[in-house]
Amino acid sequence: MHKILSSLSLTAAALFIAVCHPEPLFSTSSPVDESMNLHPINLRDYESAVGLHRREKEDFSQLEPGSQTQLIYGRPGVDGQLLFANMTLYAPSGLPIVLMERFEGLTSSVDCKGDDGAMSLTFISKGAYDYALKIWSYINEDDGQQFLLIANHDGCGPADERQPYKVSSVTEDSADLTISMRTSVTEWSEVAGSYELDFGRMIPQASKLKPRGFWGDIGNVGKDVLDAATGKFDDTKSVTFGVNVGSPGQKTEIYKDQQGRFSLDCVDCYFTGNWQVQGRIVVDKFVLQDLTLSVSPSNFKAKLELEATVTASKSPTPLQANKEIFAAPIPGAGIAVPGIFKLGATVSYEIGTSVTIAGTATVRFGLEAGLPNTAIVVADVNNPSQSFATGWNGGSLTPTFKVTKLDASIALAAFSQPKISFGIELIKVATADVALTMKLPEISSTLSATY
Repeated sequence: MHKILSSLSLTAAALFIAVCHPEPLFSTSSPVDESMNLHPINLRDYESAVGLHRREKEDFSQLEPGSQTQLIYGRPGVDGQLLFANMTLYAPSGLPIVLMERFEGLTSSVDCKGDDGAMSLTFISKGAYDYALKIWSYINEDDGQQFLLIANHDGCGPADERQPYKVSSVTEDSADLTISMRTSVTEWSEVAGSYELDFGRMIPQASKLKPRGFWGDIGNVGKDVLDAATGKFDDTKSVTFGVNVGSPGQKTEIYKDQQGRFSLDCVDCYFTGNWQVQGRIVVDKFVLQDLTLSVSPSNFKAKLELEATVTASKSPTPLQANKEIFAAPIPGAGIAVPGIFKLGATVSYEIGTSVTIAGTATVRFGLEAGLPNTAIVVADVNNPSQSFATGWNGGSLTPTFKVTKLDASIALAAFSQPKISFGIELIKVATADVALTMKLPEISSTLSATY
């Protein structure tokens, strides 16, 4: 008859933040498909929906070229919410900006006329026509004078995207209150050299986002978006995506040596939960000034349960094994503003173990861990040394241990590393990969059979 002597210990969890700038100029962490594109939200409709003062229909100042403009983007998210991005675009040198959606209420028709370099705008009043002609005609006086017109109108550019045009001359037709423009289609990579962009906020919505519009029926704006009395806008919510890797009870082989001395299987290895993501980008003259990514878990839970089967000689034999049991893009976690930036995310789960064995044994061991919802990681891509994590204390931890057979001395250690990686591309500016690796507490045990 023999008895089992055992000891069980845990080492502390660790969090690693890695930031790098891969080459070539494209981030490979995760591709972003077209379904991840954020669509233009009409700025006037947005301002009305969130309770900002809506300008009068005959506000001719919206025709004036300016030094900057605001661009709002969004798409439907989970649980009836809208994923939201807010961009301030600064005018390139010598190209003041006119935003068409600002003054569309002054027009009766807009004709982009395909890709032949012509566009015509017909106005609803002589006052609007005269003001537009007066404020835009300066470009006819000098061949080098132009302004940048950004269109968000059916037939102007690709569907569900804003299209920038350089306008080099205007021609009047007072009889029809029509101004014709000589334009050239321009790439965002040429004119979006200075901007600030915040993304990841979520705002409730009541109905499906319409192409080139904002919810369509402003009278049915989602609950809490518009407080009729105060005009307050709820911008506190973040984009949330679920991460579920593995399944309870799923068995995965981690290691089996060729001599049949040792095998290790994951018999219950998975993690689940939600992650909230927000970001801010600042670019000046095509040089990255700030790229900050904030990530926090919600109801995160991870389980690691391993089964080790040992059949070896009486002399101690050391073995080590590591295996990535899962790696894939995270569905719904991609964000893209066409022509300006992309963000994609992948998730992986790595298991590692080391063992010194002599004799025979079958042992199950592992742990169940949870992260506090107060945790947050802030990755500063431009200044990695300023990245930090806070609120990670207070997570839950429950070790598991069971011996079903033992005629041996055995030392076991195992760790697991859930990892979420974000790939970011700023068109013509920079790329970055941000990896968040959570090394859960390492579990180790020493067992021996004595008689």
